[in-house]
Amino acid sequence: MANAYKSKLVVVSTTGSNVIFFTADGNTIVRDVMIYAKGGAANVAIVYDDRTNDDAVAYKAMSADETWRPFATPLAMNDLHELKVNTSVSVNILITYVEFD
Repeated sequence: MANAYKSKLVVVSTTGSNVIFFTADGNTIVRDVMIYAKGGAANVAIVYDDRTNDDAVAYKAMSADETWRPFATPLAMNDLHELKVNTSVSVNILITYVEFD
């Protein structure tokens, strides 16, 4: 089976804590992450968890109904590494990625 792009839409309504929105299954390249602040103005942090540390890798104070792409380049992830979001309002997250066999 050939590798193909996959997309996933996640709605995060829990605020004030690191909420997992993506877990890598095998070797994965995340091509794009797009966040939409649907619930109003938001402080949004993206956290990368490599199973040893949780590091905030991007942060933005978003306006209501604003869209943000936190990564300028693709992100390589290993098995079970996680992307988390810490947000002050409900957000929609669209992630596009490739999993390698």
